[in-house]
Amino acid sequence: MRLNLAFSSFVLGLGLTVASPAIAAPKETSESASEEVKPDEEKSSADSASEGEAKEGEGDEKKEGGEPPVPPEDERKETSPVEHKGETYRFVGLRYRALLIPSFIMGLFGEGGDTILVHNFGPEFTIRKDEFEYSFAVTYSPYSMGAGPTSTDQVAFKDPNDPEEAWELVTSELKVLYLTADFVWSAPISSQVSFQYGGGAGIGFVFGDLYRTQAYKEDGIYKPCTAPGNPAVAVPGGAQYCGDDNDHYPGYTEPSWASGGSKPIIFPWIAIQTGLRWKPHRNFVGRLDAGIGLGQFFLGVGADYGI
Repeated sequence: MRLNLAFSSFVLGLGLTVASPAIAAPKETSESASEEVKPDEEKSSADSASEGEAKEGEGDEKKEGGEPPVPPEDERKETSPVEHKGETYRFVGLRYRALLIPSFIMGLFGEGGDTILVHNFGPEFTIRKDEFEYSFAVTYSPYSMGAGPTSTDQVAFKDPNDPEEAWELVTSELKVLYLTADFVWSAPISSQVSFQYGGGAGIGFVFGDLYRTQAYKEDGIYKPCTAPGNPAVAVPGGAQYCGDDNDHYPGYTEPSWASGGSKPIIFPWIAIQTGLRWKPHRNFVGRLDAGIGLGQFFLGVGADYGI
Protein backbone atom coordinates (compact mmCIF):
# COMPACT_ATOMS: atom_id res chain seq x y z
CA MET A 1 0.00 0.00 0.00
CA ARG A 2 2.82 2.37 0.89
CA LEU A 3 4.70 1.25 -2.18
CA ASN A 4 1.73 1.95 -4.36
CA LEU A 5 1.37 5.38 -2.76
CA ALA A 6 5.04 6.14 -3.20
CA PHE A 7 4.92 4.94 -6.78
CA SER A 8 1.85 6.95 -7.41
CA SER A 9 3.56 10.04 -5.94
CA PHE A 10 6.59 9.40 -8.10
CA VAL A 11 4.50 9.08 -11.23
CA LEU A 12 2.56 12.19 -10.33
CA GLY A 13 5.77 14.12 -9.67
CA LEU A 14 7.27 12.88 -12.91
CA GLY A 15 4.12 13.88 -14.75
CA LEU A 16 4.25 17.33 -13.24
CA THR A 17 7.92 17.64 -14.12
CA VAL A 18 7.25 16.66 -17.71
CA ALA A 19 4.15 18.78 -17.89
CA SER A 20 5.87 21.93 -16.55
CA PRO A 21 7.89 22.61 -19.73
CA ALA A 22 4.77 22.03 -21.80
CA ILE A 23 2.82 24.55 -19.72
CA ALA A 24 5.62 27.15 -19.82
CA ALA A 25 6.12 26.79 -23.54
CA PRO A 26 3.06 28.78 -24.58
CA LYS A 27 4.23 31.72 -22.45
CA GLU A 28 7.60 31.73 -24.17
CA THR A 29 5.93 31.50 -27.53
CA SER A 30 3.71 34.42 -26.68
CA GLU A 31 6.68 36.56 -25.67
CA SER A 32 8.59 35.68 -28.81
CA ALA A 33 5.49 36.39 -30.87
CA SER A 34 5.23 39.84 -29.36
CA GLU A 35 8.89 40.35 -30.07
CA GLU A 36 8.34 39.26 -33.68
CA VAL A 37 5.47 41.76 -34.10
CA LYS A 38 7.74 44.70 -33.30
CA PRO A 39 9.60 44.66 -36.63
CA ASP A 40 6.26 44.63 -38.43
CA GLU A 41 5.14 47.62 -36.42
CA GLU A 42 8.40 49.41 -37.19
CA LYS A 43 7.92 48.57 -40.85
CA SER A 44 4.35 49.88 -40.71
CA SER A 45 5.58 53.09 -39.04
CA ALA A 46 8.26 53.46 -41.69
CA ASP A 47 5.68 52.94 -44.43
CA SER A 48 3.44 55.54 -42.80
CA ALA A 49 6.32 58.00 -42.62
CA SER A 50 7.15 57.32 -46.28
CA GLU A 51 3.54 57.87 -47.25
CA GLY A 52 3.51 61.14 -45.27
CA GLU A 53 6.67 62.32 -47.01
CA ALA A 54 5.22 61.29 -50.35
CA LYS A 55 2.06 63.27 -49.60
CA GLU A 56 4.13 66.27 -48.62
CA GLY A 57 6.06 65.90 -51.86
CA GLU A 58 2.84 65.72 -53.82
CA GLY A 59 1.62 68.84 -52.02
CA ASP A 60 4.81 70.68 -52.91
CA GLU A 61 4.53 69.60 -56.53
CA LYS A 62 0.92 70.72 -56.58
CA LYS A 63 1.87 74.03 -55.08
CA GLU A 64 4.65 74.51 -57.61
CA GLY A 65 2.60 73.45 -60.63
CA GLY A 66 -0.74 74.99 -59.60
CA GLU A 67 -2.07 78.57 -59.70
CA PRO A 68 0.35 81.44 -58.99
CA PRO A 69 0.34 82.73 -55.44
CA VAL A 70 -2.18 85.46 -54.61
CA PRO A 71 -0.44 88.80 -54.02
CA PRO A 72 -0.76 90.41 -50.59
CA GLU A 73 -3.84 92.51 -49.89
CA ASP A 74 -1.83 95.75 -49.73
CA GLU A 75 -0.39 95.07 -53.17
CA ARG A 76 -3.84 94.36 -54.59
CA LYS A 77 -5.10 97.65 -53.15
CA GLU A 78 -2.30 99.59 -54.83
CA THR A 79 -3.16 98.27 -58.31
CA SER A 80 -6.94 97.85 -58.04
CA PRO A 81 -8.99 99.98 -60.48
CA VAL A 82 -11.91 100.08 -58.02
CA GLU A 83 -12.74 103.58 -56.79
CA HIS A 84 -14.17 103.98 -53.29
CA LYS A 85 -17.02 106.25 -52.28
CA GLY A 86 -15.91 109.49 -50.70
CA GLU A 87 -12.32 109.21 -51.96
CA THR A 88 -10.84 111.81 -54.34
CA TYR A 89 -8.69 110.77 -57.30
CA ARG A 90 -6.46 113.02 -59.41
CA PHE A 91 -5.03 112.43 -62.88
CA VAL A 92 -2.78 114.22 -65.36
CA GLY A 93 -2.58 113.33 -69.03
CA LEU A 94 -3.04 114.28 -72.66
CA ARG A 95 -6.07 114.56 -74.92
CA TYR A 96 -6.63 114.69 -78.67
CA ARG A 97 -9.80 115.67 -80.48
CA ALA A 98 -10.56 115.80 -84.18
CA LEU A 99 -12.83 118.81 -84.74
CA LEU A 100 -15.03 118.71 -87.81
CA ILE A 101 -16.66 121.86 -89.22
CA PRO A 102 -19.02 120.72 -92.00
CA SER A 103 -19.71 122.95 -94.99
CA PHE A 104 -23.41 123.14 -94.04
CA ILE A 105 -22.38 124.87 -90.79
CA MET A 106 -20.60 127.52 -92.85
CA GLY A 107 -23.71 127.71 -94.97
CA LEU A 108 -25.55 129.07 -91.94
CA PHE A 109 -23.38 132.20 -92.13
CA GLY A 110 -22.88 132.59 -95.87
CA GLU A 111 -22.64 130.93 -99.26
CA GLY A 112 -19.77 128.64 -100.17
CA GLY A 113 -17.25 127.37 -97.67
CA ASP A 114 -15.83 123.89 -97.27
CA THR A 115 -15.63 121.11 -94.70
CA ILE A 116 -12.65 121.59 -92.38
CA LEU A 117 -10.91 119.02 -90.17
CA VAL A 118 -9.04 120.59 -87.25
CA HIS A 119 -6.64 118.83 -84.86
CA ASN A 120 -7.04 119.81 -81.21
CA PHE A 121 -4.58 118.54 -78.58
CA GLY A 122 -2.96 119.40 -75.26
CA PRO A 123 -2.52 118.48 -71.56
CA GLU A 124 -5.32 118.00 -69.05
CA PHE A 125 -5.78 117.71 -65.29
CA THR A 126 -8.73 115.76 -63.82
CA ILE A 127 -10.24 115.57 -60.33
CA ARG A 128 -12.72 112.74 -59.72
CA LYS A 129 -14.93 111.75 -56.78
CA ASP A 130 -18.03 109.55 -56.47
CA GLU A 131 -18.38 108.93 -60.24
CA PHE A 132 -18.21 112.64 -61.12
CA GLU A 133 -15.18 114.41 -62.53
CA TYR A 134 -14.12 117.76 -63.86
CA SER A 135 -11.17 118.20 -66.21
CA PHE A 136 -9.21 121.33 -67.01
CA ALA A 137 -7.40 121.43 -70.36
CA VAL A 138 -5.17 123.74 -72.37
CA THR A 139 -5.38 122.78 -76.05
CA TYR A 140 -4.14 124.12 -79.36
CA SER A 141 -6.05 124.07 -82.68
CA PRO A 142 -4.81 125.30 -86.09
CA TYR A 143 -7.88 126.32 -88.14
CA SER A 144 -6.21 126.14 -91.54
CA MET A 145 -8.29 126.55 -94.67
CA GLY A 146 -7.09 127.00 -98.25
CA ALA A 147 -3.63 126.33 -99.65
CA GLY A 148 -2.32 129.91 -99.32
CA PRO A 149 -3.21 133.51 -100.07
CA THR A 150 -1.87 133.34 -103.64
CA SER A 151 -3.04 129.82 -104.48
CA THR A 152 -5.99 128.94 -106.65
CA ASP A 153 -6.86 126.23 -104.12
CA GLN A 154 -8.74 128.55 -101.79
CA VAL A 155 -12.26 128.52 -100.42
CA ALA A 156 -14.87 130.68 -102.11
CA PHE A 157 -17.22 132.51 -99.78
CA LYS A 158 -19.67 135.43 -99.72
CA ASP A 159 -22.42 136.85 -97.60
CA PRO A 160 -25.81 135.47 -98.71
CA ASN A 161 -27.15 139.04 -99.12
CA ASP A 162 -24.26 140.23 -101.33
CA PRO A 163 -24.44 140.20 -105.18
CA GLU A 164 -22.67 137.69 -107.39
CA GLU A 165 -19.59 139.89 -107.91
CA ALA A 166 -18.91 139.88 -104.15
CA TRP A 167 -17.39 136.39 -104.15
CA GLU A 168 -14.01 136.16 -102.42
CA LEU A 169 -11.41 133.46 -101.92
CA VAL A 170 -10.51 132.95 -98.27
CA THR A 171 -7.37 131.45 -96.74
CA SER A 172 -7.20 130.90 -93.01
CA GLU A 173 -4.03 130.55 -90.97
CA LEU A 174 -5.87 131.15 -87.73
CA LYS A 175 -4.90 129.31 -84.54
CA VAL A 176 -6.86 129.02 -81.33
CA LEU A 177 -5.56 128.36 -77.81
CA TYR A 178 -8.44 126.94 -75.76
CA LEU A 179 -8.83 127.01 -71.97
CA THR A 180 -11.68 124.61 -71.18
CA ALA A 181 -13.34 122.66 -68.38
CA ASP A 182 -15.36 119.44 -68.81
CA PHE A 183 -17.94 118.30 -66.27
CA VAL A 184 -18.74 114.62 -66.67
CA TRP A 185 -20.76 111.97 -64.83
CA SER A 186 -20.15 108.20 -65.03
CA ALA A 187 -22.45 105.17 -65.11
CA PRO A 188 -20.46 101.95 -64.41
CA ILE A 189 -20.72 99.13 -66.93
CA SER A 190 -18.15 96.94 -65.13
CA SER A 191 -15.39 97.41 -62.55
CA GLN A 192 -13.16 98.84 -65.30
CA VAL A 193 -15.49 100.43 -67.88
CA SER A 194 -17.93 103.33 -67.45
CA PHE A 195 -20.31 105.19 -69.73
CA GLN A 196 -19.80 108.96 -69.46
CA TYR A 197 -21.97 111.98 -70.22
CA GLY A 198 -21.80 115.69 -69.56
CA GLY A 199 -20.60 118.92 -71.13
CA GLY A 200 -17.84 121.44 -71.38
CA ALA A 201 -17.28 125.16 -71.53
CA GLY A 202 -14.35 127.48 -72.10
CA ILE A 203 -12.83 130.20 -74.17
CA GLY A 204 -10.45 130.25 -77.12
CA PHE A 205 -7.92 132.98 -77.85
CA VAL A 206 -7.52 133.53 -81.61
CA PHE A 207 -4.31 134.53 -83.37
CA GLY A 208 -2.87 134.19 -86.89
CA ASP A 209 -3.88 135.63 -90.26
CA LEU A 210 -7.03 135.54 -92.36
CA TYR A 211 -6.58 136.40 -96.06
CA ARG A 212 -9.37 137.58 -98.40
CA THR A 213 -9.06 138.06 -102.15
CA GLN A 214 -11.75 139.17 -104.62
CA ALA A 215 -12.60 136.46 -107.12
CA TYR A 216 -14.07 136.01 -110.57
CA LYS A 217 -15.81 133.00 -112.06
CA GLU A 218 -14.36 131.20 -115.08
CA ASP A 219 -15.51 127.81 -116.39
CA GLY A 220 -17.51 127.32 -113.20
CA ILE A 221 -14.47 127.87 -110.94
CA TYR A 222 -13.73 130.91 -108.78
CA LYS A 223 -10.22 132.29 -109.27
CA PRO A 224 -8.38 135.16 -107.52
CA CYS A 225 -8.36 138.64 -109.04
CA THR A 226 -4.90 140.20 -109.34
CA ALA A 227 -5.98 143.86 -109.18
CA PRO A 228 -9.10 146.04 -109.65
CA GLY A 229 -10.51 145.29 -113.11
CA ASN A 230 -7.92 142.56 -113.73
CA PRO A 231 -9.06 140.40 -115.30
CA ALA A 232 -12.04 142.20 -116.77
CA VAL A 233 -14.77 139.60 -116.45
CA ALA A 234 -18.41 140.61 -116.62
CA VAL A 235 -21.09 139.26 -114.35
CA PRO A 236 -24.37 138.29 -116.05
CA GLY A 237 -26.49 141.39 -115.71
CA GLY A 238 -23.85 144.04 -116.43
CA ALA A 239 -21.68 144.21 -113.29
CA GLN A 240 -18.06 143.10 -113.24
CA TYR A 241 -15.93 140.94 -111.03
CA CYS A 242 -12.70 142.35 -109.51
CA GLY A 243 -14.30 145.68 -108.59
CA ASP A 244 -12.74 148.65 -106.86
CA ASP A 245 -15.17 148.79 -103.95
CA ASN A 246 -12.48 147.37 -101.61
CA ASP A 247 -8.81 146.47 -101.55
CA HIS A 248 -9.26 142.72 -101.08
CA TYR A 249 -6.49 141.64 -103.44
CA PRO A 250 -3.47 139.32 -103.07
CA GLY A 251 -1.70 140.05 -99.79
CA TYR A 252 -4.73 141.56 -98.04
CA THR A 253 -5.02 140.47 -94.40
CA GLU A 254 -8.30 140.85 -92.57
CA PRO A 255 -7.98 143.00 -89.42
CA SER A 256 -9.32 141.78 -86.10
CA TRP A 257 -12.41 142.98 -84.25
CA ALA A 258 -10.24 145.41 -82.33
CA SER A 259 -9.28 147.14 -85.61
CA GLY A 260 -12.74 147.11 -87.14
CA GLY A 261 -12.32 143.89 -89.13
CA SER A 262 -14.16 140.58 -89.06
CA LYS A 263 -11.37 138.39 -87.64
CA PRO A 264 -12.38 137.26 -84.13
CA ILE A 265 -10.20 137.81 -81.07
CA ILE A 266 -11.86 135.18 -78.92
CA PHE A 267 -14.01 132.17 -79.70
CA PRO A 268 -16.25 130.43 -77.14
CA TRP A 269 -16.17 126.68 -76.48
CA ILE A 270 -19.53 125.19 -75.50
CA ALA A 271 -20.18 121.46 -75.95
CA ILE A 272 -22.21 118.47 -74.88
CA GLN A 273 -20.42 115.14 -74.89
CA THR A 274 -20.57 111.43 -74.17
CA GLY A 275 -18.12 108.54 -74.25
CA LEU A 276 -16.47 105.58 -72.55
CA ARG A 277 -13.94 105.51 -69.71
CA TRP A 278 -11.59 102.52 -69.25
CA LYS A 279 -9.59 102.09 -66.05
CA PRO A 280 -7.66 98.75 -65.97
CA HIS A 281 -5.24 99.93 -63.25
CA ARG A 282 -5.39 102.33 -60.33
CA ASN A 283 -2.95 104.69 -62.06
CA PHE A 284 -4.16 104.56 -65.67
CA VAL A 285 -7.31 105.81 -67.40
CA GLY A 286 -8.09 105.64 -71.12
CA ARG A 287 -10.97 107.55 -72.64
CA LEU A 288 -12.97 107.76 -75.87
CA ASP A 289 -15.39 110.67 -76.28
CA ALA A 290 -17.57 112.39 -78.86
CA GLY A 291 -19.67 115.51 -78.82
CA ILE A 292 -21.13 118.59 -80.44
CA GLY A 293 -19.57 121.99 -79.90
CA LEU A 294 -20.43 125.46 -81.09
CA GLY A 295 -20.42 125.07 -84.88
CA GLN A 296 -18.34 121.86 -84.80
CA PHE A 297 -18.43 118.16 -84.01
CA PHE A 298 -15.62 116.27 -82.33
CA LEU A 299 -14.30 112.77 -81.71
CA GLY A 300 -11.48 112.35 -79.22
CA VAL A 301 -9.25 110.10 -77.13
CA GLY A 302 -7.38 110.69 -73.89
CA ALA A 303 -4.91 108.97 -71.57
CA ASP A 304 -4.33 109.94 -67.93
CA TYR A 305 -2.01 108.86 -65.13
CA GLY A 306 -3.14 108.80 -61.51
CA ILE A 307 -1.19 110.93 -59.03
